[in-house]
Amino acid sequence: MTNTDSSNIRQKTALLRLLTAFKRRLNEQINLCQSIVFEYGTVDAIMDNDFSQEYVVHDYIFYCFTKACKSLMAVSILLENKLPEDAMSLLRSVYENYLHIIYVIENPENIDDFVHKKIGLYTGRLQHPVSQKGRKLSNQVIDTETGETLSYGVGISTLVSRSKYKYDQAVHTIMFPFLSEHTHPNMVASGNYREDDDIHYSYWQASNTLQAGFFALYISTLILSESLTFEALIEVKEIKYECRQSMKLCKRFLTLMEFPNQFDSLPNDIQNRLTELADHLSRRERCYLKPYT
Repeated sequence: MTNTDSSNIRQKTALLRLLTAFKRRLNEQINLCQSIVFEYGTVDAIMDNDFSQEYVVHDYIFYCFTKACKSLMAVSILLENKLPEDAMSLLRSVYENYLHIIYVIENPENIDDFVHKKIGLYTGRLQHPVSQKGRKLSNQVIDTETGETLSYGVGISTLVSRSKYKYDQAVHTIMFPFLSEHTHPNMVASGNYREDDDIHYSYWQASNTLQAGFFALYISTLILSESLTFEALIEVKEIKYECRQSMKLCKRFLTLMEFPNQFDSLPNDIQNRLTELADHLSRRERCYLKPYT
């Protein structure tokens, strides 16, 4: 056996151990998210019959957090069964929940874009206007009772651009298209469904499992860290511990993996985002979604 062979075996072993650590840490984070939902996830607006902004913001963010938690449960099952592409399809949805959470936390005055206007369209109170050429104007809605015309829709690019974290946008530029390749039919990702000989399609191909495990833990860590801003949780120390342990694993992955040219900026961008995350975790004073006494 040559030195190169020995080195390759050692690296493969290290990556397999890292994947195991990813899955274990992800499940621990999921358990913690479940506890947060169980203990604090009340729909306050309905419970207190108070639909003021702070109540609706609180409830919408807990909805996004709960939705992300449930999807991460499914991601964990998919990873365990070596279905990484399907895991990444779900991870795009989980990531979008993260973007909604950080956007609404920073821009609570825009909560109507995600609640009132969505429900208004569903109930018929709001309707999309039609242009003179008969085309539906999907970026506007009209209040059928008042006749008022309102803007409608907040795109992904807007959500990312309004993040308080500088490196969210840099990571998004590469990560979001990569996750999207697995959400919709895209021939760029077709190699993940072929055998190594590139001649036969296969549903057993699972070469992206490690990458999916990394993105699952990375996104889950971002979401879990934001729970520190929800309210005065008694699990603060546990949340910080889980996030910091996960950050170590993410950094380990970045040092072990070789990235293709189109991803060459991703390791540094994620490292910088993790530095921002460390600063977020170290803060002692926080403004919560609602004033708690």
